[in-house]
Amino acid sequence: MSDPSYRMSYAEFVLAYENGSVGCSVSVLVTLRLFLAGKIHEKTVSIKLRLWLLAITVLTAACVMAFLKFPLVWALLGTIALLAVYTVAFFYSVGGAVLSASLAGQEFYEFAIGKGVLWIYSDDEENAPKVRKSQSS
Repeated sequence: MSDPSYRMSYAEFVLAYENGSVGCSVSVLVTLRLFLAGKIHEKTVSIKLRLWLLAITVLTAACVMAFLKFPLVWALLGTIALLAVYTVAFFYSVGGAVLSASLAGQEFYEFAIGKGVLWIYSDDEENAPKVRKSQSS
């Protein structure tokens, strides 16, 4: 499954994911780029991305107000903390939405695989790297 030319069918993906034999990685930045280009038509993913874009607008306005009302150091620290929390929550939430939509529908799964939004990798024990024991005296 590490071969990029290998494509797992939708049914195989759902079964393997439910059994825990595959893992997934979601490229949130590619997802955001495709959304802003108008290429993502999955309703749940689109709604989630619209809400997060609305949230960053509100967060930006709040940060501007903080710079006007609070001392520079406190406003800067608050802005950094809020942006860090926002970024982590954004990546986690959008990644979950893409994975959920991929598991729910074959059309979005094919789109996500084809556009490089969703990557699938094997999670089997036999494919895990082996740890060598050092021979110490």
